[in-house]
Amino acid sequence: MLMKIITAVLAALLILTLAAGAFFYLKTYKPMAEDNARMTARMPELDKAMLELRHRKEKESKETAWLKPAIETLSAGLANEIKSGRAEVLAAGNKVVVNIAEQALYLPDSYTFSNESPQLRSNLIALLKNDTLKGKDIYIGNTTHAVPAQGRGRKKIAAKDARTLAAERSAALIKDFEKNGVNREALIAAAYASQQPRIGFLIKDRKTVIIIESPPTIPAGATTAAAPVPAPRPASQTQPGEIPIQPARTPNAH
Repeated sequence: MLMKIITAVLAALLILTLAAGAFFYLKTYKPMAEDNARMTARMPELDKAMLELRHRKEKESKETAWLKPAIETLSAGLANEIKSGRAEVLAAGNKVVVNIAEQALYLPDSYTFSNESPQLRSNLIALLKNDTLKGKDIYIGNTTHAVPAQGRGRKKIAAKDARTLAAERSAALIKDFEKNGVNREALIAAAYASQQPRIGFLIKDRKTVIIIESPPTIPAGATTAAAPVPAPRPASQTQPGEIPIQPARTPNAH
């Protein structure tokens, strides 16, 4: 009798074990094996995607490697202006932005350079010719306010809207840079509206804006057949939209 009971118990345990094994196989092992097979089949695609991601990161790293030395060079060269609040150097995405208060360069309501501007203009020329900015596009823009009509009769001076005066100032500054050896192919004139995004800027308006960035590149493998003749650079550009701004560190005073 005892042997029958033990045999029955062992048989029940065996059945339970087999049932548990079957359940594990159907509900856990088999799905995992199928998932593993699918993942193994897609491994080449995953490896290719990871390789492309690594190449993209390496490319982005190379493309932005110039930013830090450029910011350091510009910040050092404009240290006095930055300290006095007349200039600021910022990183904006993959661009470097230099803002300069208009009174540091121009006479009020005019595109004529002020008597105090030669030293600053000389510093800017030297900085823009620096090797750290070699091969970069340099946008020279201005933003200011409209000038009302002045005087009467024959001596009356007509009013001038803000964008017109900004364009005249940009053209005058570019002409000065070209005359003193800055690569003319790198210079692009811009005239901005009087109201500009204020987020991140210490100098909000009435300023000269210098934006430095790498020129656009043609993706590898792009067709080059029947390449169009490059169009002339526009005389006026729209300022880039709002982008995260990171102030550059001002060099320590010595």
